[in-house]
Amino acid sequence: MNLAKYKLIISDLDGTLVKYGSSSVSETVINSIFSLKKKDIFFTIGTGRSWKQTRDIARKLAVTIPVITQGGAVIIDPGTGNVMHRQPLRSELAHQLSGILQFTEVDQFCLGEDGAYFASRVNTRGGNWLVKSGEDCHLLKNNEYGQASIIKYLFIGSEPLLKHLYEKIQKEINPRPNMIMWPPTPDESDWFLEVFDPMASKGQALRWLAKHLKVKLDQIIAFGDGFNDIDMLQHAGLGVAIENAPQIVTSNARLVIPGPEQDGVARFLNDFCYKGAV
Repeated sequence: MNLAKYKLIISDLDGTLVKYGSSSVSETVINSIFSLKKKDIFFTIGTGRSWKQTRDIARKLAVTIPVITQGGAVIIDPGTGNVMHRQPLRSELAHQLSGILQFTEVDQFCLGEDGAYFASRVNTRGGNWLVKSGEDCHLLKNNEYGQASIIKYLFIGSEPLLKHLYEKIQKEINPRPNMIMWPPTPDESDWFLEVFDPMASKGQALRWLAKHLKVKLDQIIAFGDGFNDIDMLQHAGLGVAIENAPQIVTSNARLVIPGPEQDGVARFLNDFCYKGAV
């Protein structure tokens, strides 16, 4: 591989750069990222996490360029924490969704542009999980949030209920929103379903970032392991998946490497890029 061709490296967090739910970054990863900067190569993060859950890692890695959060729906300036770009759920979709959500039994929350979650019920297992994760979660009173922009809907509940809701939204809502369904975290039993605008994705956010940095898409290496990484891997000049990723993810990548337990991303950057082994 001719490393000089690449100007931007972007990596997913959970299951790619760090273990799921962890904020611990190995010294091997830190040193590898710092080495990129000596070669004038940009590095940033593209994650499904919120900025609150990403900030500490971004600081450990001294990330200075925009960070993609919320699965591509929000791009943050890591220096100030300010939103640089957002893709809220278009109003007609939000209206359609509100028509069917009143019948669902799962915990439901909407994420506003201010980064806080709102719900008609917050003292639930889902609400407690959000608070435990460090998120702001407030009670929605008198539909006070009805006219504001919504970044995403988040549903937390059992796998059968969320799969039913997924299929219902897929069938009844047009245009079809971008939906991501997640299994439980290691210490939880509930599943998660996120519903975004069709244009809210890591791939679309990467296009915005490339334009912002004046970098061509074929000058980007992207790392990921989840369904929400697929279009990011497709847009990048070199898409690299993690070996434990679902088959549909690895099939959309040019290379497959070990996961965070073996510091796969750092090993790739060091062994392959710097030694020209690709």
